[in-house]
Amino acid sequence: MVILGACARLPAPLPAKHSAPQTAIHATLTQDAKQDDLIRGGWPKKDWWKTANAPALNRLIHTALDSNPNLKMAAARILQAKADAERAHAALLPHLSAGTAITQEHFSQQGLHALLNGKTVTYGALNPIMIRYHLDLWGKDLDRVRAALGAVRVHEADYAQVRLLLSTEITWHYFLLSGLTAQYQLVNERLKLERALLRLEQRRWRDGLSNASAVYTQQETCAAVGQKRAQLQAAIAEQRYLLAALAGQGPDWGASIQSTPLPVLPTFALPADLPLQLLARRPDIVAARWETALAAQEVKAARAAFYPNVNLHFFVGWNSINLGDLLSIGNLAHAVGPVISLPIFEGGALRAGLKAQNAVFQASNDHYQATILDAVREVVDQLREWQQVHQQIKEQKMMMVSAKQASRLAETAYRNGLSNKAAFYKAQIQQISVEEQATSLYTQNAQAWAKLNGALGGGYRTRNKPA
Repeated sequence: MVILGACARLPAPLPAKHSAPQTAIHATLTQDAKQDDLIRGGWPKKDWWKTANAPALNRLIHTALDSNPNLKMAAARILQAKADAERAHAALLPHLSAGTAITQEHFSQQGLHALLNGKTVTYGALNPIMIRYHLDLWGKDLDRVRAALGAVRVHEADYAQVRLLLSTEITWHYFLLSGLTAQYQLVNERLKLERALLRLEQRRWRDGLSNASAVYTQQETCAAVGQKRAQLQAAIAEQRYLLAALAGQGPDWGASIQSTPLPVLPTFALPADLPLQLLARRPDIVAARWETALAAQEVKAARAAFYPNVNLHFFVGWNSINLGDLLSIGNLAHAVGPVISLPIFEGGALRAGLKAQNAVFQASNDHYQATILDAVREVVDQLREWQQVHQQIKEQKMMMVSAKQASRLAETAYRNGLSNKAAFYKAQIQQISVEEQATSLYTQNAQAWAKLNGALGGGYRTRNKPA
């Protein structure tokens, strides 16, 4: 009891002993529930972007998952964490080694070795079996193993998060590329009509049926539409460069990306009340939860450092000052016994280490809660944006129907001689303008769909749960 009482004293009050976040929001998030039964329909799957039925997008993301450097670095961190876990686990096992030494030493004339004073001696030692085993009486080594395994799971969740962000960004930019391409085609059609209307206004001016003001106004309109077309060209090129970079390729590779029409996207069959447990599918929340569990294990290991450290040592071999008879039976040597070290006074290092680990745990726990709140806020924001765009599309469809009917009426009136060709051109231009607005909304809808999939976790699942 005297020996055990000689170890360093723990600080008072003791730091938290939690092995996992103990809060109401964590209890709600991790309560046992069959999550698959809570959703009826389109919850995101692992490769959620494939539901868009866009082969070019699938190929693009497949290339990115193979070549993106950020994703490769995340994979490398998993390998490093696994190696660290193996190293930590090695502390739980006996260590077997062998050693040999040959030393030549000259003893002084007035030394303590009376028989060897003034002589030069070469002696050797051969220890083919040396065993060292650390008794993990206080669980420090096991806690560090658990922390190392937690770090592996943190990096696995981080990898899934990088993968989710990458696929979401590529899908978002690809839909933007498709929308810009569709708008470019519409602007081309509009520019043709504006130029045809300009030629008509020029003829009317020459024939004395109009004044120069109408011509100059139409020239400005043509220039503005031409400028918009140039801006769209630049925006399309920029999206191709960005997609090439996300795919881990050079800028020239972006020219080969196929731009397809905006797809008809599936809708989300979300319940009226979105359960908080479903956010556990998000990899960033999983990573934050594992970080907290990891930090708790490190706190336990820091607490165990205050207690005695016990190692068992055993060796068997031969030792002799004459190399010629080193291996004789009489020179056989062996030893076995415990080695106990007591941290009586460490200058405050152990206390500081425990306080630091406890602070890391508290920060991890707070980060976990903040991650959950951010996730809830992101899902709400993305749902609201998606719903707003859907409402705008409904109203825009009514405008498109009206614009098409107006264009048909203008065409019929022109062919029947009831109006001039300028009115017909203007009706067609108005119809294209409405279609441009609709294309912009369809693009926003596709982008909101991509962001919503990402906010809902992209179908990520983890088989392991922190203790």
